[in-house]
Amino acid sequence: MTTEIVCPFCHFSKKIPEKKIPVSAKWAICPRCNQKFGISLSNKGPRPAVEEEKLNRDPHEADQEPGEEPLGNGAPWENRSGTGFAQGIYLTFKETLFSPSAFFRGLTFNGGIRDPLAFGLLIGAVGNMFGIFWSVLMMSGGLFPFGETIFSHLTVGLIFLVMVVAVPVCVTLSMFIYSGILHLLLLIVGGGKNRFEATFRVVAYSQAAQAWDLIPVVGSWIGGVWQLIIQVIGLREMHNISYLRVFMAFLLPIGIIFLLTMMALVLLLIYLG
Repeated sequence: MTTEIVCPFCHFSKKIPEKKIPVSAKWAICPRCNQKFGISLSNKGPRPAVEEEKLNRDPHEADQEPGEEPLGNGAPWENRSGTGFAQGIYLTFKETLFSPSAFFRGLTFNGGIRDPLAFGLLIGAVGNMFGIFWSVLMMSGGLFPFGETIFSHLTVGLIFLVMVVAVPVCVTLSMFIYSGILHLLLLIVGGGKNRFEATFRVVAYSQAAQAWDLIPVVGSWIGGVWQLIIQVIGLREMHNISYLRVFMAFLLPIGIIFLLTMMALVLLLIYLG
């Protein structure tokens, strides 16, 4: 049997098997807002013996203070010490790409940016390298105008150096800059309820969509659209806001550009008149 625990601060909820909740648990920690709140005995119901509970607790809960029950397990990538490196990547890929709502709903936003950064850098760099590889291959093969002329002056070593050195740097900078701009837009529309880290985590884990770059030509287009969808869902879950506010944040730059364009046209007409 399972019991549902609801955070009174951000209303995040999670169904937890009753055997996973210790007999002595009096507090829960919300993975979304990191607030600590009490659990009443009426909500907890009957529990198994303490000895049985200890055998069923997850390894990552070992450092939890007695009587405190976490609601979320975080990303599998962040628990790779228990699941394994390859399994951590695979499960994070699977959940991010195909179950983004559930993935980000159970993801804490204050676990640090080191693990999300490492995941985003690893996957984003590999995906971008494949995207560059397919472009270079097609351009050097004469599929694009001037492609053969351009790449005839580049050696294989130079191209490899650019891919290995420049791509990871560009991916890292783009994640931080893009996250900063996106979080600012969320704050403008009143949607940045949580810290910058929450937005950065969404951007970093959305790099899983770069796996589509393995497919020549159309892979980058599919990955771009897929990544945008993941970010919309992730921002909604991590900041606990409506989709309307997320869309407003994404569309705000377009609205500003449109407004500035219209103002420039009006000024031009006034000047010509």
